[in-house]
Amino acid sequence: MADHFAAIDVGSNAMRCQIAAVDHPKHYRVLEQDRQPVRLGQQVFQTGKLNPDAADTAIKVLADFKKLTDRFRVKAIRAVGTSALREASDSRAFVKRAQKVGIPLEVLAEEEEARLISLGIMSGLRFHLPLGLFLDIGGGSVELAVADTTNTYCLFSLPLGAVRLTEEFIANDPPHRKEIRELREFIQDRLKPAVRRVQREKYTMAFGSGGTITALAETDTRVGGNAKAGSLTILRRQRLKALLDLLIDQPASERASMISGDPKRADIIVAGGVVLYEIMSEFGLDYLFVSRRGLRDGLMVDLLQRHYEGSGQWQPDADRTESLDQFCQKYLVDAPHANHVSQLALNLFYQLHDLHKLPEKHAGILHAASMLHDIGLFIAHPKHHKHSYYLIKSSGMNSFNKLDLDLVANVARYHRKAHPSPKHLGFSQLSPANQDVVRKLSALVRIADAFDFRHGQQVDALNCTLSKSRTLAISASSEANLKEEIAWAAEKGNLIQEVFNLDLSFQKAKPNRSR
Repeated sequence: MADHFAAIDVGSNAMRCQIAAVDHPKHYRVLEQDRQPVRLGQQVFQTGKLNPDAADTAIKVLADFKKLTDRFRVKAIRAVGTSALREASDSRAFVKRAQKVGIPLEVLAEEEEARLISLGIMSGLRFHLPLGLFLDIGGGSVELAVADTTNTYCLFSLPLGAVRLTEEFIANDPPHRKEIRELREFIQDRLKPAVRRVQREKYTMAFGSGGTITALAETDTRVGGNAKAGSLTILRRQRLKALLDLLIDQPASERASMISGDPKRADIIVAGGVVLYEIMSEFGLDYLFVSRRGLRDGLMVDLLQRHYEGSGQWQPDADRTESLDQFCQKYLVDAPHANHVSQLALNLFYQLHDLHKLPEKHAGILHAASMLHDIGLFIAHPKHHKHSYYLIKSSGMNSFNKLDLDLVANVARYHRKAHPSPKHLGFSQLSPANQDVVRKLSALVRIADAFDFRHGQQVDALNCTLSKSRTLAISASSEANLKEEIAWAAEKGNLIQEVFNLDLSFQKAKPNRSR
């Protein structure tokens, strides 16, 4: 039997939980990941105290995380709080409440947070790193570290988090030029000591992590495409500048449909983007390798190193992104189409969260199913949705557990033709709760696929509005004529109407960007 462990990150803008299994020394498998967009840092950096509603929500999430750890019978939990809890005068009371629900929460020291972030990123690299610069933009602070696999040479934690700076500098929507100018000057002033120290180190690569940086990198990918190096994405400074210019000019409601990932990040993405651009400028970075790994992963590695004393370095088994990429290459998937369908489907997933009420972990299932929905074309076009199901089921992708692979296969299978039905064997073998997941996710994939049925990536973004009369209006931003796409989406939208019991309408909106 494998030993199970849990790492929990109580951040200023979100809370994350990871469950991993250890089958053999120095390697672990991630079994479950969850992220809840709880803004614990709300008002903390202005008032010095936790917002009561945010604190109550955070405790409920911790109780849910505890149920998850109990289900997996974990041997040990490492749970930490970051800048919001470091600065809140009532953080001790919050820690006691966390202990009552069974979570042994510790408030992480600034430099320890920076060390764990760099450890998390390095643990996922598949190459030898002589010396690297690591930066993470959180809700309350920015962590900087220069390290290699054996030593950390300098650590900084700066009060430049996206939530903090938004509350302090940006009062208007969209922000005024004066606000942006004052924000830039403040960031530049706070960066000076770190720049002087870090520039003494001869690092060879720079890495970025955290929700703000990954959202910017993924938005840049969707807007114009960018390079990848394995599981890392390359974000270039000039590309970031162009993207920021676009985001700054838009109100938060427009930014929500433009950015990848959680649309609730729309109000803080400008401040976070300005911080990233100024860091890259001050450090002379023309580009940055963006990793989806970070503090949560560093916590897991550190927990395992402590539990298995003297075990040395730990690495996760191949992550899902790498496994998906390899599988897509094997079956000659149209990568631009697959990626675009995934982006549009996730766009819908996050905007319609209050409708489908699925936890964050299912975004990963949706992404995988979107990437793989057409792999059945490798066998033949007729019934290729069924071929996709069988190829995924037999793939042996060990980065997914059996249940997740079943979900991915079923969602991909229902991207076209018949709706999910108990008459279908694969679907009937799922529990009622997981059948509900498949219905909801496949409904989203159908809409996303319809808007790229010509494989031309003509649609920039989808924006959703649900009226009180339960009419879901979906507007597509594009410079192209979308008459056929809208007609096709209306036909494939029958499932979303059936699943959520609503009416559906489509229209073309003005584009958010120039192509």
